[in-house]
Amino acid sequence: MAQVKTFPSKALLQLPIFLDDGTIEQKSLIDTIKRSYERATLVARAYEFTLDDILKMSDKLWDLHADPISSIDAASTTILTIHYNLALGTLGPLLSTRPDLASLTQKLLNFEIVGQFMLTEVGHGLDARQIETTATLLADGSLELNTPHPGAAKYMPPVTTISGMPTIGVVFSRLIVKGKFHGIRPVLVSLTDSKGMCKGVSSRMVPPRSGSKPLDHSITTFDHVRLPLGSVIGSLEESVDIRGDFLKSIWRITTGGLALSLGTVSFLSIGVYIAGKYSFRRMVSGPEKGSMMPIIGFRTQQLPILHGLAQIHVLQALSKVAIPLFRDQKLHMFVRHAISTIFKATALQHCQSTLLALEERCGAQGLFGYNQIVRGHADMRGVCIAEGDILAISIRLVSELLQGKYRLPQPKYPDCLLYKHEQGLWNEARERCSKLSGGHRGEEFNQAILPICRPLVEFIGHRMAYEAAVDLGVHPALVELYEAGAIKLDPSWYVENGLMSRVEQFDRESAAANKVLPGPEKFLDDLGAAEYATAPILSETRWNEFVGCLPQFSGTSEPLREVLGASAEQSTSCVLS
Repeated sequence: MAQVKTFPSKALLQLPIFLDDGTIEQKSLIDTIKRSYERATLVARAYEFTLDDILKMSDKLWDLHADPISSIDAASTTILTIHYNLALGTLGPLLSTRPDLASLTQKLLNFEIVGQFMLTEVGHGLDARQIETTATLLADGSLELNTPHPGAAKYMPPVTTISGMPTIGVVFSRLIVKGKFHGIRPVLVSLTDSKGMCKGVSSRMVPPRSGSKPLDHSITTFDHVRLPLGSVIGSLEESVDIRGDFLKSIWRITTGGLALSLGTVSFLSIGVYIAGKYSFRRMVSGPEKGSMMPIIGFRTQQLPILHGLAQIHVLQALSKVAIPLFRDQKLHMFVRHAISTIFKATALQHCQSTLLALEERCGAQGLFGYNQIVRGHADMRGVCIAEGDILAISIRLVSELLQGKYRLPQPKYPDCLLYKHEQGLWNEARERCSKLSGGHRGEEFNQAILPICRPLVEFIGHRMAYEAAVDLGVHPALVELYEAGAIKLDPSWYVENGLMSRVEQFDRESAAANKVLPGPEKFLDDLGAAEYATAPILSETRWNEFVGCLPQFSGTSEPLREVLGASAEQSTSCVLS
């Protein structure tokens, strides 16, 4: 059994601000957002980051993203990952040549100033190289930052005065020198002080994302904002390789893709724990007259919970393999990016599908945010897009592998069913690709290859996750169940290739589930999720306390006359008959 990790923020759970009574959604939007910034401040100070932690991607940085405290308030984690990984991660390397940034860097490390990373624009989305915000070098040596039209407004980074904290932004812009485009550069900009927006900076807060913890996501524009020359992060010289320089300047996004995906383990753990414990205490009529039984006795209730348990342990193992590979400077940058993409695609696939199944297995209770599961599912939807849309980065990875630009680490268990499946799909993709004309940007490639890219990356991840689980000693029953679950995701392939019939697949899953079933409560308790689970449905006591906190409506008004009239007529009719 994997050892439960203790995170630096654990002591914060006892503070009143982290005690969620389930009614937080009834507070005002502004108060809820302020609360998230207050929580983010406390978490940041609990971790006590150094610049080395950020630049060298220490264990502490990964722990921040894996911390289960994010399940209580994912908005605070969003604030912190933008701040530390993206904003400070982009600025930090400059300190060796820019000692004038030392004071700012230290205040960012202390979370006295909030950092934002502003790349995406309303009109360009994933096609970030086409951004239109301009940073123009003026004759006096200063810069002018400008949003030329509404479609060039920066989209999503939270830029308002709600936090009450000063805010700076790393704003990606088209550098214009003497009327000529010199490439895309990040530019350091002061966005707010502790009192209001800075001159020339304007933002409009968009409505909160459906279901997730609200945050002050914004649409931000710049109106001819004057900046000192030192605001440009990087050279003023014209880029020789515009695409290459751009990719280097946004390299922390790839780090964030892997880091944010670590949260899937925490959100899965909380969801599985809540659904599991609820299933043991929720009673329904039993097979014998007058008897009662817990709903965990039904196979349909067991399977999502058991598969979730297996996924949690296997993904933990995969993360322990993926992080060292990603940090290995000896590996080509593209291979490291591939590891991030594979982990993200695999972890989010499992997390999204399993949390959805767990919501349904909790009935009406699964629909409400106060029981955490549906809220976690909504929060993880955001991770699917953040720091690289899964579909887009999967297309890039498969395209590059098909072109032979690099290779992934060699598989360890060639006889594994999941490897055979992966190789079979690769053979199909290569065969398709060999018959296409027009290259990887042609219409044939678009139709024949793009739709299979994300599933192919996920299946690579299944094989890598299985290998990691075997190598790191995950309980064999959980590994076996994980493998059975992965096979279920493409059952026809195994039938078509004569490896396993549908009946054999069903029986394999059933046998694996039976091996885990005798100890599900112990597996649940070993997740370390109890202290982070605030759902009222976990116990009768919690439920009664929750109901007692809800707004109560009562009064002394008389019944409606129409209702009384109908009752009277019905009563008279009964008497006459």
